[in-house]
Amino acid sequence: MISGLLFNAFAIYLSRSLVVAVVVLVFFVVGIIMIPFSQFAVAEKYAVHNDNDKHKPNDAGQTVSTRTMMMMMPSTPPISKTNSTFSDLSINSIPVGKNCAKDMDDRPNPLEYLTYFNCGHVTHYKNGTLLRQFSLIITENNAIPISDINTKDPVLFHAWTFNDTIPGPTMRMTEGDHVEITVNNSNSSHHPHSLHMHSIHSGMMDGVYGYGGSIGPGDNYTYSFVASPYGVYPYHCHVASVQSHINHGLYGVMIIDPRTPRPPAKEMVMLMNGYNLVDDYKSNESAILHPPTAAELRANFEKATQAGQANGPVNQIYSVNGPAFIYRDHPIQLVTGQLYRIYLVNMLEFDPVNSFHLHGNMFDYYPAGTGLNPSYKTDIVELGQGNRGIVEFTYDKPGMFMFHAHINGFTDLGWMGMFDVVELR
Repeated sequence: MISGLLFNAFAIYLSRSLVVAVVVLVFFVVGIIMIPFSQFAVAEKYAVHNDNDKHKPNDAGQTVSTRTMMMMMPSTPPISKTNSTFSDLSINSIPVGKNCAKDMDDRPNPLEYLTYFNCGHVTHYKNGTLLRQFSLIITENNAIPISDINTKDPVLFHAWTFNDTIPGPTMRMTEGDHVEITVNNSNSSHHPHSLHMHSIHSGMMDGVYGYGGSIGPGDNYTYSFVASPYGVYPYHCHVASVQSHINHGLYGVMIIDPRTPRPPAKEMVMLMNGYNLVDDYKSNESAILHPPTAAELRANFEKATQAGQANGPVNQIYSVNGPAFIYRDHPIQLVTGQLYRIYLVNMLEFDPVNSFHLHGNMFDYYPAGTGLNPSYKTDIVELGQGNRGIVEFTYDKPGMFMFHAHINGFTDLGWMGMFDVVELR
């Protein structure tokens, strides 16, 4: 009797063990099968896509969430986001034509910014109207690394930002589009802000007067206009002191494409900027300039005339697209025989002029991007503050080629990058 019970208990134990073994084996096999699919999903998430596909009408609305993010640099690897690496800066895989980012809620890091074009949410109406909507969230005192970013002790800047990045997102549209840009000034801000766009629009949409000219903390305003004319434009805050608000990071690029697209090319955005650290650590109001009054001249002539000697102190750090030496430390990989197009904008404050020089090559230049034919061919262009244009070039010879400001002081202080050109086989 006892032996029978023992035999039954052993049988039950054996059967249960067998079931457990089968279940474990099934999970193991399924896991092995799913690995390629999970890897594909991760690759798909971080792959660069062509956004020529139209958005559905119900996609219209604000393009960013209200979360705020601190763009802090991890110790390793530099300039990376979770589950994503950016060691390869080749734009050989970037789609041609009108590039549009798939994830408009993303915050591109300085490497991604080079080819990040936010085309907004699109609604097509039955009468043929195309509405393109964008959203910009202004936050202050974001700690953003601007120099020594590959080290454990980067220089942090107390930035004021559109959508948490310097520069703000590159907004892209087509001539004739109806555009709405909603600007939200965060509750945590201590200053009013605005959005001023270089293009054609009404006075109420100019970001200087009226409700749109001073958006207080916690408030918002929607700027509406019809995109015109085609070209490349800067946008920035226009609240006094304008130079201080720009120096703190409130600027970006707006591209209006012609109705007939430009010839296919691999495209990049380069916004030349800099940082005045003195302005960052002093009162915003102290940077406001004004002509000296008679009383000020009588009281202290030297102090009253000092502001007229220059627009303010010069910058200590210079860059393109945010941090110093970003494309020197991470060369941009190009191939021979490919047409490249750079949307070039100068938003450098405190210095009257900036420049772009391409080594070992010449480029066609389109001032302001408002023409379809180049005005001239050169290897250097000088731009005043707010000026811009389109640069187009093709490398026929492989090698490592520098691009930088042809002002040696700017180059030494961060405005320098490299093109790593390889032979197309």
